[in-house]
Amino acid sequence: MVHPRMGTPLTSAPDVALLEPPGFLMLNYGLATPTVTLAAHVAYGALIGAFTSLAR
Repeated sequence: MVHPRMGTPLTSAPDVALLEPPGFLMLNYGLATPTVTLAAHVAYGALIGAFTSLAR
């Protein structure tokens, strides 16, 4: 279930560039990745919470 070009510690990319593994909390993609993901989850939860409070 992993992308076929995802790199691992056991592989190298002599001919074809591999995708970097995301690592813990996807920190290998930059510090902004978990920050933006958390902010999006909070915004989504607030939006859904606002809609459900109006529906009562």
